[in-house]
Amino acid sequence: MSLSVTPAVADNHNKTAGSLKLEKAVLCKAVDQRVPLGIGNVFAGDAGKIYCFTRITGAAQETVVTHKWFLNGELKSSVDLPVESSDWRTWSTKKIDPSDVGDGMVEVVSSEGVVLTTIIFFIQ
Repeated sequence: MSLSVTPAVADNHNKTAGSLKLEKAVLCKAVDQRVPLGIGNVFAGDAGKIYCFTRITGAAQETVVTHKWFLNGELKSSVDLPVESSDWRTWSTKKIDPSDVGDGMVEVVSSEGVVLTTIIFFIQ
């Protein structure tokens, strides 16, 4: 299993863990009706919050993926998200304060600990 690092978007790169496949992973400013809006990798310190949106397919049974949010090399939060069907969209958010300037990343991790993707972002 190889790790992929993407500036803002990870789409259709066949990331798998067992039967799970990561179809889409993006950072964005909002999610409306399960659709990511304002996709990007550079966010203002006054953005309020950033979303990490993922679409997972292939789950043979209910499972969990984890979004691990890092800022300036430090783990800030780890969010377990259920995957309840074979085609599931889910997202987590990270509150952003004006003091949160720097380089960040989100790791999307399977329940087996396989890193499905890493998305890099910047807060200015």
